[in-house]
Amino acid sequence: MARIEWDASFSVHNAAMDDQHKKWLEIFNTLHEVMTGTGTSSLTTITAQSLTEMYDYARNHFRSEEEYLAQLNYPDLIAHRRLHRDFENKIYRYTREIEEGKILLNTNLLKIIRQWLVEHILSEDKKYSAFARQALAPAR
Repeated sequence: MARIEWDASFSVHNAAMDDQHKKWLEIFNTLHEVMTGTGTSSLTTITAQSLTEMYDYARNHFRSEEEYLAQLNYPDLIAHRRLHRDFENKIYRYTREIEEGKILLNTNLLKIIRQWLVEHILSEDKKYSAFARQALAPAR
């Protein structure tokens, strides 16, 4: 499974959101390196720390994104917020499972997180991007 490299297809045409998404992908890529064995510390400790960093960053990013969507009067904000809370809960659960020593296949965890990030940005976030461009376009 590969790292996630930022390219223009991820852009939601909002510099602040794009910068936050770039940072989030950096956090994922660090987690990827740790979980694929290139790290030097205890895998369990480092993985839990990386997941905690992802959880904390996700919460901050989601709060910022949801404030932006509220300013836009984005009609699907409630559903979008629900997707955010679901992801937060997953990351929290995975972190607890790792800390408790429960068996969790690293490649499966990476696959789940990677899939969610990519699909969420390229699908769900692109929806609000299109809405924002239309809402903010000058009237003709």
